[in-house]
Amino acid sequence: MKPNSYLRHCGEFELVLRQRGKGIPFVWGHSLMGSMRTEDGAALWDWEQIEEIAKVIRYDARGHGNSDGSYEPEDYRWPHLASDMLAIGRDAVADSDWRRCVLGGISMGAATALEAAAQRPDEVAGMVLVIPPTAWATRPRQATIYRRLSWVSGLLGSAPYRLLDLLPVPVREDGRSRLGLSTARGLALANPRQVRAALRGAALSDMPDPDVLANIDVPTLILAWENDAGHPVSSAEKLANCLPDVRKLVISHPDDLSEWLPAILDFLLQVAAEEKKRQRGRRGAQRRARR
Repeated sequence: MKPNSYLRHCGEFELVLRQRGKGIPFVWGHSLMGSMRTEDGAALWDWEQIEEIAKVIRYDARGHGNSDGSYEPEDYRWPHLASDMLAIGRDAVADSDWRRCVLGGISMGAATALEAAAQRPDEVAGMVLVIPPTAWATRPRQATIYRRLSWVSGLLGSAPYRLLDLLPVPVREDGRSRLGLSTARGLALANPRQVRAALRGAALSDMPDPDVLANIDVPTLILAWENDAGHPVSSAEKLANCLPDVRKLVISHPDDLSEWLPAILDFLLQVAAEEKKRQRGRRGAQRRARR
């Protein structure tokens, strides 16, 4: 196991986590069928710069990467993934001087962070939602795709991905292509039965209804890219319209994601400053109450 990596039991599953950096706790979830390794391979931004201002806790979700999983689709629905993220966030807060953490993620990880904030907004200082997935009206079509991919995984297992991993496949130098190829190659090492269950669990999931979103009064940064049916701009825009405290919405072309890292850094610094002010006010109120 790499330095700064450790194991954490979330219910019956043992998850692999990695913690680096100092500052406000920032818990991060990866995309569907991804992992920390596939994200590192895609290199959408420089994590080391984020780790200079935040304590970054990344992890392989249940049934992904090196974490435990099951063969039950229900275990992979977003509310269950959100429970794991919240548990990891509570650990991070307990091991720090902070009272709340920032949650974030890409695709499935973004949906996980949003669901976690819907469950416990009082525990969340901010959200970073990157390429939010299909939701609401666009979700049924994507769910059908996931069910078909699940069927293919059950039929062929990991053989197609192993073949891909052996071939010198050319890849465009844009973020979407790098993430897609890195994820596909990661599947060469995955358990096909867990892949099948995770895909079916994703097909059963959707983001919270707009009336629920209206009650998630949490500072939010949304980053989206163009021309991706699995992560339509419409999802990002609807979130921006429904969530009460969206600080910024950045829509980029996958060829140029240069705005993303500065936006994340600025947002984390802003949220950290607000949390420090909030904690000072809380301590002051407690002192006054004791007088």
